[in-house]
Amino acid sequence: SLKGDEKFALVRSAGIALAAVGGTSFRGADLTNANFTSAMLKSTNFTNIWQKDDQGKRYERITVLEKVCWHGAKKLDKARVGDSILAHANVRDLLITRNGYNKHYIDANLRGANLEGVNLNQANLKWADLSGATLHRAELKDANLREVLAIGTDFTAAHLTGACLEAWNIDHTTKLDGVDCQYVFLLEHPNQFGNRERRPHDPDAVFQAGDFEQLYKKMMNLVQILLRDGINREAFAEAFQKLMQEHPDLSFDSIQAIEKKGNDVLLTLAVPETADKAKISQDFLQPYEDRVRQLEATVTELQTLRSTDLKDIALALATQPIHVTNQAAAGDNAVNDQSRNINVGRDLTLQDSVLNIGDINGAVTNAINQLPSTPNPTQPGIKELLIELQAAIGVDADLPEKGKASALENVKVLAEVAQDPEPPEKKGLGSQAVTFLKGAVSFLPDTAKLAEACTKLLPLITKALGLPF
Repeated sequence: SLKGDEKFALVRSAGIALAAVGGTSFRGADLTNANFTSAMLKSTNFTNIWQKDDQGKRYERITVLEKVCWHGAKKLDKARVGDSILAHANVRDLLITRNGYNKHYIDANLRGANLEGVNLNQANLKWADLSGATLHRAELKDANLREVLAIGTDFTAAHLTGACLEAWNIDHTTKLDGVDCQYVFLLEHPNQFGNRERRPHDPDAVFQAGDFEQLYKKMMNLVQILLRDGINREAFAEAFQKLMQEHPDLSFDSIQAIEKKGNDVLLTLAVPETADKAKISQDFLQPYEDRVRQLEATVTELQTLRSTDLKDIALALATQPIHVTNQAAAGDNAVNDQSRNINVGRDLTLQDSVLNIGDINGAVTNAINQLPSTPNPTQPGIKELLIELQAAIGVDADLPEKGKASALENVKVLAEVAQDPEPPEKKGLGSQAVTFLKGAVSFLPDTAKLAEACTKLLPLITKALGLPF
């Protein structure tokens, strides 16, 4: 029992409880930020205590052990610790020695722990609860933080280079000030392409000072909503309009991404830091699902679209009327004809059967040619920038035909805005077009022609048109 054999855990517990009789008792005390460095804690009692209130009702008074320093404490394994974080030997050892190098703390309870300056390099903290814990200047290089719960956790000046942050759970209360980090991985294990989603993507690039904090603060202010079995376009339009009415801080520009996840679609929205994320999710999802059920009851067709089309169509539907027409030959064959046009705002036309890229390219060229050329060939103007962007779309082998059609339509919109960019409605259309092109790039590899072109050209185009980037 004294050696910690789990077969004799009950004997050990009873022996410690008996030995603690007459020992120092902290039962029910608030020990937040207490310092027990090198203290002898044999037979000390840290368990909760049952008391009675003024009405005679019994209640349990919790012993608060948040952010307590246990560094070098002696005989803590002989103290009564109840079901606190001290109940597990590996956690006790970490808090006492402050050395968890290359050790396993999978699913460990480290809630509110004082881990300031601890060595957790290469440690496995997968699924651990770090809520409210302090990790000032903690060493977490190459640590596995997959799916850790880090709400209210303080990582100030921690070292996180090489850490795995797959699906870690943080919010605006998580402190990332001064984090020292050159790169991280977003996957614990390599994907089908053999990589772990390094950030930054370039293996030779590293985060500059402040980059990591800025990146994850932006990610904290996101709401992700999973739409089962694709997007019902009519239900999406109605639900998003209603969401914007109930949350004036949100607009179509809040849509950061719409990604295909198998048969489902993941909608990502940027929200204010103080927003109630759960309420935003509910306020969109409930009307959307209700409307989907209504439409399915009337046998309305569910349109599931390619990922390259989703961003543009979602933005267009949020502000434009929907027109869906079935084209079929006259006679009995009409019922079986599957050719279908989907028409949404800004004259965007997608055909299941045929995409005439040549016609779209011609319309884009005509719109661009109405713009004046720059007199200085070394300083390209808006016309030259749009011509270069159009060319990049045409030669991009990573972009499917529907994606090219959508991208070209948005280049045409930018050309039309450039003809008279001052009216607010024109600026709105220009912002939508830029947002789509940025969204389309997110689906492409970094080496894609369009990705390279957008990285170079979009900042210059938005600056020329007076649009936000």
